[in-house]
Amino acid sequence: MEMRSYNRFSTDQEIECAVDGKRGVVKLYNLSCGGCMIETPDEAIDEGTQIRLRLQPKVIVNGRVVWRIEKNAGIKFETPLHQTVVEQFGYVPNSEFDRDDPRDRFGLPLIG
Repeated sequence: MEMRSYNRFSTDQEIECAVDGKRGVVKLYNLSCGGCMIETPDEAIDEGTQIRLRLQPKVIVNGRVVWRIEKNAGIKFETPLHQTVVEQFGYVPNSEFDRDDPRDRFGLPLIG
């Protein structure tokens, strides 16, 4: 089993999202220094789409959609967040989540 580049921390909160100048709200399910998983209200965001997420009032991160399964999307950040910033969110690691989310050596999901 391949190891991830960054530890992932589970969460369940709504954050602001901007795509092509349009803003909306998405659900943030997990966060790491290198990216996150979100759930969108619909399936309108495609792989490769550039995205901007406001994690907190002063924490804004740019990234792109690297995978998409129905309303869920994996986001890879352009610039990794510092581990201290991620830890300040108070998330708790959840290894059970990773068990059901197999990835290849590049961190991409293995989709049957």
